[in-house]
Amino acid sequence: MKTITVLQQKGGVGKTTLTLNLALFYAKEGAKVAICDADSQGSLTDIADMLEGVELVSIEQVLTGQVDAQVLLIDTSPRNDIELPKLLAITDFALLPVRPGYLDALAMKATCAILKASSVPKSGIVLNQVQHRTAVTRDVLDMLTKFEIPILMTRVGQRVSYTRSAMTNGVFGSDDEKAQQEISLLAMEIHYHL
Repeated sequence: MKTITVLQQKGGVGKTTLTLNLALFYAKEGAKVAICDADSQGSLTDIADMLEGVELVSIEQVLTGQVDAQVLLIDTSPRNDIELPKLLAITDFALLPVRPGYLDALAMKATCAILKASSVPKSGIVLNQVQHRTAVTRDVLDMLTKFEIPILMTRVGQRVSYTRSAMTNGVFGSDDEKAQQEISLLAMEIHYHL
């Protein structure tokens, strides 16, 4: 089983939406997929019965090795809670979403410190909620390179289909081909690093 943990200490960066859409991509590709909602908000838990081909598992199941899946995606809380180090200890790849804003990039410092204190073998930063053709993205990229965590090539745009994805069984249940391509490319890029 490959475990992908979506991690960011700043809220509102799209962790849950990315977790949801990546899980649905892997399920669509024929993998046996599980998701763990380790975020106290419980958004994934609330919609789990609407997700096709994805099993919701508890933190306890994850930590005791009781998950039967090929791919496990973990959505974490924006707080450094007690389970986070335990979840990172079993993580194969940590995905760190960040919005292309100055304050968002500065907030990466705490997340990177947590990640560096863990034993996660692979990780990557993904720019999320990107508005195309803005100079701030280039400036933020310069700031992010200082954290010495690879910046993934895939950029995830700011699209209505992402905000609606909980209602459409992910972007693959919508007609937004650009969003579908972004998630597919992100999933393949993560898979390359696993």
